[in-house]
Amino acid sequence: MKQLIYYVFIPFVLLLLYGCGSGLKISGVAGYQIVIPSHADTIEIRASQQLQHYLFEMSGTELPIVEEGKYTGKNAIYLGQTAYAKALNPELTLLKDDGYIYKSVGNNFVIIGGKRNGTLYGVYDLLETFGFRKYTSSATLIPKKKAVSFPDDIVFIPHIVYRTTSYSDTRDREYAEWHKLSSRNEWGLFVHTFERLVPSKEYMATHPEYYSLRDGQRLPTQLCLSNPDVLRICIENLQKEIAQRPALKYWSVSQNDNDKYCLCDKCLELNKTYGGDAHRSSGSMIYFVNKVAKAFPDKMISTLAYWYTRTAPDNIIPEPNVNIMLCNIESKRHKPVFETDTAFSRDLRNWGKLAQDILIWDYNIQFSNLVSPFPNLHTIGPNLDFFTDNRVNSFFMQSNSQIGGEMAELRAYLICKLLWNPKADSDAIINDFVNGYFGNAGPFIRQYIDAMRDALLESGFRLDIFGSPEAARDSYLSAQMMDKYNQLFDLAEKAVENNTACLQRVRIARLPVSYAQIQISRTEVNTSRSLFKSDVNGKITFNPEIVSLLNQFVEVAKKQGINRLRERSISPDDYMASYQRIFKKVEDTKDALSLNKTVTPIVEPSKRYKGIASLTDGIFGSYEDWRDVRFDNWVAYENSHIDFVLDLGEVKPVKYLNMDFFDAKDTWYTMALPRYVTYSFSADGKNFSDEIKAVNPTDPMEPEIDSMPRVIYVQSFEANTNQNARYVKVHAESILKNPVWHVNAGGNAVMFCDEIVVK
Repeated sequence: MKQLIYYVFIPFVLLLLYGCGSGLKISGVAGYQIVIPSHADTIEIRASQQLQHYLFEMSGTELPIVEEGKYTGKNAIYLGQTAYAKALNPELTLLKDDGYIYKSVGNNFVIIGGKRNGTLYGVYDLLETFGFRKYTSSATLIPKKKAVSFPDDIVFIPHIVYRTTSYSDTRDREYAEWHKLSSRNEWGLFVHTFERLVPSKEYMATHPEYYSLRDGQRLPTQLCLSNPDVLRICIENLQKEIAQRPALKYWSVSQNDNDKYCLCDKCLELNKTYGGDAHRSSGSMIYFVNKVAKAFPDKMISTLAYWYTRTAPDNIIPEPNVNIMLCNIESKRHKPVFETDTAFSRDLRNWGKLAQDILIWDYNIQFSNLVSPFPNLHTIGPNLDFFTDNRVNSFFMQSNSQIGGEMAELRAYLICKLLWNPKADSDAIINDFVNGYFGNAGPFIRQYIDAMRDALLESGFRLDIFGSPEAARDSYLSAQMMDKYNQLFDLAEKAVENNTACLQRVRIARLPVSYAQIQISRTEVNTSRSLFKSDVNGKITFNPEIVSLLNQFVEVAKKQGINRLRERSISPDDYMASYQRIFKKVEDTKDALSLNKTVTPIVEPSKRYKGIASLTDGIFGSYEDWRDVRFDNWVAYENSHIDFVLDLGEVKPVKYLNMDFFDAKDTWYTMALPRYVTYSFSADGKNFSDEIKAVNPTDPMEPEIDSMPRVIYVQSFEANTNQNARYVKVHAESILKNPVWHVNAGGNAVMFCDEIVVK
């Protein structure tokens, strides 16, 4: 059920409003009717119904909706292409699709909009001048008034013509309309379409020459853009797609989501001809896409300027019906991109000199930690200003498309407002939201936002869309700052303790702080904020405050409806299960013979992750952190087998051994399970027994298919024995290099292992 927030203004205003009688008065006059054209279109009808509905909710007065040919009243709100409005000679062509005009004539008020949604958007903006707000899809602020005034005459034409973001609220029709968001329904194909247009499953076996040549081998990662057959097949298949939905305007012909482009001589020559550099791959891309665009002159053919194609080409200009979708995935987010990413800023300006149609794909999300503090609100307005000053008029502001995320409701609201008017005051928008949505807790939420922003900027930390709270534990998420944030949230909860709705909103807004506390707690031992504590015997115990916080976090997250904590993976239940594994493993290992014993490497582990002593410290890793394992308790081996010797200190009877490894079904990441693990035993460290082999039941060289959501799992390599030994030699057989089907084929494979447990 949608929630309506009824808001009453200050007493001075109340005296004015309720002294006006029982009917609704507008600019001091009652008896208004809503007049629409005699042959109104669906948008004009929708606009009239929405205006009628909300004015009734505000005042209790229902204004009649009448067709212009039947109207006989004196006071009217004229909506749309009425004869009355047209007689005023407005320059309708200036309004384009979504602009609108307000004009008062005597007691009459005119809203006339552009050819698509302008009239409807004019109505929603009028409601906002009356004090209405659409904070979320389920929270609308409706002022209780009996009198309002029409705004001044204006002509409003939005500079940004295509406005989209992907927060879950935007899937609600009324929210999207109210905030003037564009529809993805105009797109027939939307990004990363090479695989769909020339599918490798269909052609790779018989025509490997259609795909990327790299290191002498053809890989199905990208298309060979110099191959004329690839162009022909692409056009033929695109024609089939368009035939199914001929009314749609935008069709993407764009690279797959990896950087393994073709390095054949002909593709490199195209890059050199149209870019001055054999590896400036936008040259071959625009060459190819231009040819596709010429085959479909009545459609917009969109392509990505992303990653290896981001730099603008030379000696070639995109066709007029080519849309450039320019992406700034590399940019840091602690300051506006024109300060943090001079290379992207240069690319934007260069594309602006070449292309007639540019869409910016901007990023307002921390992919690897969706529910985590990400203090970049202060950069969104300046970024949009910079983009629009450089000939950009279309945007996709990527965000968390699932329920939840750090300040998701505020972020969606702010982005929508700035897309509609990039010159709007960001601080005023934020204040309006926090005070309206969080009620009496609003000032404390605003202090929290400002305190984290200031801490970020003072620390010099570089905010990254693939970052983590663990990386920020000594900067804006330091122990001191985390204490401050929690104090502010305590005050916020206290301020609304008697308001159930606002209290729940504050608790949801607090989730990122709780998440950061939990994640950071795994990276420390025996500190005030660590999960792990050592008892007097050197054995690991748990901080009960962190355990309690974990339970609270999962409970609130599930109540909100959050289903992913990381991009395409880790539900709250998965998150809890990962920690429960740690709790169980630590408990089961307290009496292990291997606990706190010495490990001597034969092969050194990767220095980018935990040291080899972590194999016996009694602390286990959390598999939910698969996107960035650097701060967790996994030991990693890159492009090498695992070989080490464990010293139990004295000869002891050994019955059981185990090591855990973890993997993710994601071809972007270079995780790999071992082929097998072997254990051998010695009393003197010189003469070892025959190996006991624990074999992986699945060949890690077999192709992995990306799953949605991602499958992340721990695999145990166990062995039972009956040995008397002081030394245990361990070997894990790596695949060493990523197989041919992997996005990073030929790159170093990485094995992540946990404790060596001997009992």
